[in-house]
Amino acid sequence: MTAIVDDKGIEAIRKINTATEAQLSDEDRSALAFYTALQFIRTPRHREETDKLLEAQTLYFMRKDLASPDKVHMTKEQILSHKPKNKHEEEALKKISEMTEKEINSQLFQTIHGDDIRMGLTKTGHSKGIMKVERHAKDLFEDQWLFLVAPLGTAFVTSDNPCFTISTHGILNGLRSPHSTVIFPLRPDVCIYIKIKPQMKSKTEHFLVLKEEEVEEMNRMIMAHAYEAVIAKDKHQLTRLVKDFDYKSHRKSRDVKISEKGPYVAFTLQ
Repeated sequence: MTAIVDDKGIEAIRKINTATEAQLSDEDRSALAFYTALQFIRTPRHREETDKLLEAQTLYFMRKDLASPDKVHMTKEQILSHKPKNKHEEEALKKISEMTEKEINSQLFQTIHGDDIRMGLTKTGHSKGIMKVERHAKDLFEDQWLFLVAPLGTAFVTSDNPCFTISTHGILNGLRSPHSTVIFPLRPDVCIYIKIKPQMKSKTEHFLVLKEEEVEEMNRMIMAHAYEAVIAKDKHQLTRLVKDFDYKSHRKSRDVKISEKGPYVAFTLQ
């Protein structure tokens, strides 16, 4: 499924002509919209943030429902009826078989309210995100696109989180947020820049040749949104770029903030 999107997307990228500034055909534009959406949702950063949201939401409501040990009602029989799938589960069930139900429920309560519990989607769960690509691609297809062009002697870098969004809003930030801008270096000489605004849905492409310092600024932004790796066409350029980079303060992904307002609870990535 993804191979088709990748192949057609790469073909469309090769057809971007910075000299003539010719418009892409609807077919190529559609292919690039799909390619951009797919690259966004399958990055390691997106997967990590999805897991963080799932974990925060699940634990919040579990801890609210099980506010004290007497609220936990798992019978020993229920737990031991589970068929172990690995050695770790076998050892856990053996240990549980030697405990009383009161001890089991107390242990479950401590685990749920502890700091070591981790949750996340399985690979299959993450793969289902592909089903959202069509909706994202449709929105991107209708937007106005700006192709940033690196002048001769300069080049855009890329990373293992190549497609990302920046936002003027502290909370609303994503492929379909009206406050966001999509940034995705497509080639060393071209970076797509899409402002997600209803009034800019013109289905047109524009070109802007940047200055050398502007390319450098874009590269620093690309590096700041990387997960673990940055890739550059030129080793000297990469060496200069990472020279003063603050690795210790680099965040691979955003964290979840939980806000309560009356009966409502908001989970946001910041």
